[in-house]
Amino acid sequence: MKKSNILALSSTALMMALSGCGGESANVIPEPNIVSEINGSCVSGQNCVEFALDYPVDGLNFTCSSDPSKTYITLIAPTTNAATGKCSAGDKVHFFIQEKTEKSINLGTVSLADIGLANSVSASLPRLTLLDIARGLTGQAATELTPSDSTVQVAQAITRILQALSIESSKNQERPTIAGDVQPLYISALKKEQLDDILGSVTLEDYRSGAYVSKLSPWVDLSTVSDAQAFDALKTLVYMTNSASYQANYPVLAVEGSTLPQGLYGCNQDDCKQNSNTLKHLIGQFQLMTDRSGYTFGYGMQWRGTMSTSNENPLLTITADFLKRVRPELMTAAAQNNWINPLNETIQGPYRFSINSNRTEDFTVTQGKLYNDYMIAGTEGIYKTLTKFPTGKPEEYGRWTQTIGTDQFKGSLDIYKYFQVNFLDNRIFTSAKNVALGERYIFPLYATLNFNFANNAAPAIKLGIVLDEQGNIRTDIGPNPTATDLSGTCAVATDSSTPEIVDSNNVTQYRIGVLGATDLSNQAITLRMILANPVFNQLNGAVIGLNTRVDNTQGEQAMVVGGARLNMGNLVNHTSTRISLSDFSGNNTVSWSNLYTLQLKTFTNQDSNNATDADKELAKLTGGTVSIEVADCYNPEQVRIQ
Repeated sequence: MKKSNILALSSTALMMALSGCGGESANVIPEPNIVSEINGSCVSGQNCVEFALDYPVDGLNFTCSSDPSKTYITLIAPTTNAATGKCSAGDKVHFFIQEKTEKSINLGTVSLADIGLANSVSASLPRLTLLDIARGLTGQAATELTPSDSTVQVAQAITRILQALSIESSKNQERPTIAGDVQPLYISALKKEQLDDILGSVTLEDYRSGAYVSKLSPWVDLSTVSDAQAFDALKTLVYMTNSASYQANYPVLAVEGSTLPQGLYGCNQDDCKQNSNTLKHLIGQFQLMTDRSGYTFGYGMQWRGTMSTSNENPLLTITADFLKRVRPELMTAAAQNNWINPLNETIQGPYRFSINSNRTEDFTVTQGKLYNDYMIAGTEGIYKTLTKFPTGKPEEYGRWTQTIGTDQFKGSLDIYKYFQVNFLDNRIFTSAKNVALGERYIFPLYATLNFNFANNAAPAIKLGIVLDEQGNIRTDIGPNPTATDLSGTCAVATDSSTPEIVDSNNVTQYRIGVLGATDLSNQAITLRMILANPVFNQLNGAVIGLNTRVDNTQGEQAMVVGGARLNMGNLVNHTSTRISLSDFSGNNTVSWSNLYTLQLKTFTNQDSNNATDADKELAKLTGGTVSIEVADCYNPEQVRIQ
């Protein structure tokens, strides 16, 4: 399992991540009987891009333009449940369904450069979506996630075909696929051979006109999936692809014009190197999470002030100087749905972090475009390296602004995307939406988290949570919480589509996390959480399951925020309601950490700073252990009735 580092990447790793070249040639559909049972034309490594489909389809045919005479198929890896393929960097990838027949289902051609230039050090493979495939057919990207968009219409038709195949192939399984739910699909060679029975090959015009339904009727029954159900599944895929962790780091040994990331940096002047008594610098870092409903939340911290010594290249020394001398200021990002637009991968913004109750002083991310499903570049050097473009596009760089009093700060930032979520297998994740009538289901699952502090720095705290039917995690705090007891009452959300959620007790609840992926071998689900709101009191800033190493520039030992999985075999097997947390290695002790208080500790450890007693006490609350139990009010006998 890969980990993400809070500090910026090393130059060697970054160059390996961003290197890659390759040519393009016209696509030729090969002879229908030449199909290789491997998932690509190259070996993972330099100049080879491995991608993962957002819809988990095993057996989807594709060719790579650098060698179009061979056909490959996507394969679902048993360890990751991701359907992957590989082509040389720069290739165009043509997708279709066909086997030993002249008739086929054309799924269009995608330029791999639009997905990724080379394998990166990201913890996830770049996603190739059904919207990307539809764009390859229509020649234009979707502009709105609505059925009226011409490219969305094509993607919806493709989704409907895959859904119908999934329903058909799972009929005799323990838990068949329900229309609208995304589950793994294995298209066998025999099934593809039966395409010889269809009325004719399926083309773009068939998707647009709806003729694909009658053409494919001898092969698959599309009446089992309505257009509305197909669109729901497509929306699930779009939000799933966007759901991930996002992080920005403070600068580490970068210089202006460098091809290395410069981190989150800026100042209150147009020239951050000028020799001026009024020049103030700002550095920062943050950790965000986008859930399966498209809401993004989290927190960060910033340091701002003047340098202790004059330096022609402030980026070389500013972080080490500020982390020791300047008190970090917490910036909180409440749940917002204007982060990265999943259709064009640009920041919709302005995305706001609050530092106090004065909204005019918010730290605001204003622009940026995600490339390779991995990174937003903040400066020209890293942008050119990331995109391979000969010239920069300042309108696509990561940018931010902040006004503090009369100071107007502005600057750039690099943003990394990692740990995307995956589909939730219905053998573990069951809800009223994906089980048959009369069948028992588990989610929404109401539970209580029990937080203990390292070295008994503070009393233990209980927090009620809900792991909901969408695969998101929110709080379930009762009407009269105390500082140490924020447990819940299994209250139902009156409207779960809003940033903050008001429940049936008229209590505001908060989005705090997401379910990552199902783990069949352990009958478990991975999860990640960020608690970022003053309502959490001493837990404000707690993170769980980020699988991240927090390095310290002062030479202290790094802290690892390990992965977390919810073990729920007892609920799945209906033997008891006991659940537990463990890390990815199976260790039953799961740790939580607070990234803000870890940085505050660096500041308070310097005697020359004369830190306040309050800050010294807060800096002790850097983490501890966490456990979970089913809430007393949870009903394990939920049954679908309609």
